[in-house]
Amino acid sequence: MTDPITRDELMLYLDGELPPEERGRVDAALERSTELQRELAVFRSMKGDVQGLDLHQSDYNRSVWDDVNTRLTRPVGWVLVVVGVLVWSLYGTYLFATGPSDVWEKLATGAIAIGILLLLASVIFERYREWLTDPYRDVYR
Repeated sequence: MTDPITRDELMLYLDGELPPEERGRVDAALERSTELQRELAVFRSMKGDVQGLDLHQSDYNRSVWDDVNTRLTRPVGWVLVVVGVLVWSLYGTYLFATGPSDVWEKLATGAIAIGILLLLASVIFERYREWLTDPYRDVYR
């Protein structure tokens, strides 16, 4: 008596991924068993349903606002955020430098801030170098 056909083997059979000797064994089992035939029909139906899924919204209509948002709103927002962060950072640095703290506290805090900025710059530089050699950078879904 041969081993029973598992669901994994049945799915491999359906996808055409079984070796020829295994395929012959599954063919023979399918001829003998209506239950396996029914299960194969269910898997075939599920495969068709999954392959028929449309995961992209093809009925989405772009509006004029989408183009305005992409070309104007986002860049202006980023510029405002960057300028605001720079102004607050410079003002905070000025207040810290002219404040009544000891010199060693200012040096230690400055070293921490410079270290964090250097680490951030090195990560950005590494990502940029990786982006330059990325073979998939021009691939869009």
